[in-house]
Amino acid sequence: MLADTAQVEPDHDVVGETVALALDDLFSRIPGLRNHVLAETGAIRPHVSVFVDGDQAELATPVRDGSEIRVLHAVSGGGPEIPRVG
Repeated sequence: MLADTAQVEPDHDVVGETVALALDDLFSRIPGLRNHVLAETGAIRPHVSVFVDGDQAELATPVRDGSEIRVLHAVSGGGPEIPRVG
């Protein structure tokens, strides 16, 4: 979970009419989180997924009052190598 990676509390109330504005509100309180979520270009990092009310979202996705925004960091690797057959 991204909260574990960035060592921050997992739940925050934010304001913003879009995902980008809501994230800006969060980053204003936790500046170090920005580099975990956004690339230097300002785009969502490839290994990060953002969801609004359960639907995958982009920075321009509208956010309604009461919406739930989830930011998930991809988890991969670490398991044993599986041999290929054939």
